Amino acid sequence: MFTVSFSDSQKQTLVALVDTFVASLDADEEAKLIETTLRVPGSAACFTKDQLAQFAKTSGSSINVVDKIEKKLPLILTPKQLNDLLLVINLLDYQPASILMTGHWKPFKDIPRRDRELVVTKWRKSSFATFRQIYNSLMGLSLTEAYFSHDTALYQGLHYDGIQGGHRHFEQQQDYQPIQHDRLTMMTDEEVAALSSEMFDVIIVGSGAGGGVVAAQLAEAGFSVLVVEKGKYYHQEDMVPDDDQFAFSTMYEDGGIAPNAAGTVNVLSGSTFGGGTAINYLACLEPSDDVRREWAEKSGLSYFSSPQFQDDLNKAAGRIGVSTDNIVHSGPNQKLIDGCRKLGHAVKTVPQNTSGRSHHCGKCYTGCAAGIKNSTTNTWLKDAASHGARFLDCTRVNGILIRKGKAVGVSCNVHHSQQIHKLFAKRVVVAGGALHTPSLLKRSGLLNPNIGQHLRLHLASICVGIYSQATNPTQGALLTSVCDAFENWEGTHHGFKIECFTQGLGMFSGMIPWLGAAKHKETMLRYRNAVITFAMMRDKDSKCSVQYDPYGKVDISCDLSKHDIANLVQGIVEMAKIHVAAGARQIHVSQHSVDSFEFNAHEKSSVHHPRFLEWIKSLQGQGAPVPSSGHQMASCRMGASPKTSATKYTGETWDVGHLYVADSSLFPTALGVNPMLTIEAIALHVSRNIIHSLSSTRKIAAKI
Repeated sequence: MFTVSFSDSQKQTLVALVDTFVASLDADEEAKLIETTLRVPGSAACFTKDQLAQFAKTSGSSINVVDKIEKKLPLILTPKQLNDLLLVINLLDYQPASILMTGHWKPFKDIPRRDRELVVTKWRKSSFATFRQIYNSLMGLSLTEAYFSHDTALYQGLHYDGIQGGHRHFEQQQDYQPIQHDRLTMMTDEEVAALSSEMFDVIIVGSGAGGGVVAAQLAEAGFSVLVVEKGKYYHQEDMVPDDDQFAFSTMYEDGGIAPNAAGTVNVLSGSTFGGGTAINYLACLEPSDDVRREWAEKSGLSYFSSPQFQDDLNKAAGRIGVSTDNIVHSGPNQKLIDGCRKLGHAVKTVPQNTSGRSHHCGKCYTGCAAGIKNSTTNTWLKDAASHGARFLDCTRVNGILIRKGKAVGVSCNVHHSQQIHKLFAKRVVVAGGALHTPSLLKRSGLLNPNIGQHLRLHLASICVGIYSQATNPTQGALLTSVCDAFENWEGTHHGFKIECFTQGLGMFSGMIPWLGAAKHKETMLRYRNAVITFAMMRDKDSKCSVQYDPYGKVDISCDLSKHDIANLVQGIVEMAKIHVAAGARQIHVSQHSVDSFEFNAHEKSSVHHPRFLEWIKSLQGQGAPVPSSGHQMASCRMGASPKTSATKYTGETWDVGHLYVADSSLFPTALGVNPMLTIEAIALHVSRNIIHSLSSTRKIAAKI
């Protein structure tokens, strides 16, 4: 990994940028922030005037945000992307260029703070995509690195009892029943060195919803199995639910929500043993009948309309304990329910993979320390271990070993070392997720043009409602309600669902629009009153693909279609109405060109208020927000022909025999619901085909 070292001049410019977004407020701004905050019901019991004054005065540079950015950049950028960022920073310090970018003759670092705010506000609303991308990148880095840390004066200035779950709120509930799981055993360097002469029946690359299921099924069938995972294994005792920064830096790809190189989409993806199942929101939804018919009829895959597919969904649901029993809706989920019901929209309870146990953890995106969430680590991989499967974490697979057109093993760097190990198997299964699976196949020499293409992302727009009463986002289950009213918006089944997206302070800071340093700090102090919702659409015809650069980093190309842009905007409109119907006083949206809406003190929250209706019209007249994606799929889709797909209906690649795929990249198109259950069902299907293939080979060998 390369390192970053800013020059003194570059650091000064970056300090000026950071202190624009996270500024030390002046006396008037400080007084207004304190007065506004203490007027909110319940805030006086959470904050003291001295505490709020400290918060107002704390700047990004005073808590070393620039140093944190310097350390993070190698994790999220390629050298080329870093050079592009440094070019922007250098231009802001070069007087002839600075006037073009800022409208001032002075270098950016010499412009007064209030004027710098006007400059970045123009970037935010600019008609030039380059300026909007500069704003998005610098704003996101500055805010999230400032608010993730819990050991700073900034955090102490907005800290109150309960802000991060309140002394593990979930442990204080009367019906709290933790499950203690045995620690899985990871292979050591010495054990790996002894594998040079060993032949496994199956090597599985990836340990998430797909890889975990395949490991269990193959091991239970009596085959020798090795699971290789690039992320680190964390037992529940290793998880830190009160520390978002630890979780995002260790269990997520690129440290959390990361923009693609072009800044056109933000991606959230797990990177730990257990994959996304270790850090997801427990939502277990089956694909709709429309999707099943489409996959069966248009893709030539009769499996998806067969009773077997439903049996596989049922089997997966049974193993991970899908249930709606003992679900208690959290404050944010209840607000979503209330708003939908007042507007007459259908709203349902989302089944959870908790085996019907109560689950009050509002921090399960950091991993389930209670052991209640039935991730693959706590279910399928435990099954695999009990039948002799072996596990290797912190290991990057560089390529598939191929001989005479068939996969025979993998080449990998074990435990982040530079030494290359070759591990051999009769079958290889790639289950690295829809971003990394196509990358690995391409690196291994597969030439099918569909590999990496047809990517679907479940693009989502964000809307934040701020309420008068506390919603306590970190207390209670994360995602327990879903609004299906717009699933067939405009007569197409490529609509969207609305769900809750509870997050901690670090992510929250980047989800609310930056409308000036003082206003942003004021909104951060309303975190306890916030509800974050997202409209997750079943993307239809945007042109997305997985890209690969010379540095081995995966990137996404995403060109939004008119249909999907309309969906993203309409999602924001409907979420805003739901929030207001539920009583929200402020609405913040992910269209950076749009200012937030706030009811005046004497005004009642109403979806019929003339000012609110005018604001809604302004939303519809703006372009799409920069969407987020927590689900990636279809980049190695299965199908009936190598002309249109990357794998056969069995999951085996068209190019190479004995090489299978078993993750969301197999989806023919976007799914439209949270994908964990569907991935696990399809992995059962792929497992049967691998077992049949291996069993047939054994029979032939026995006859010989």
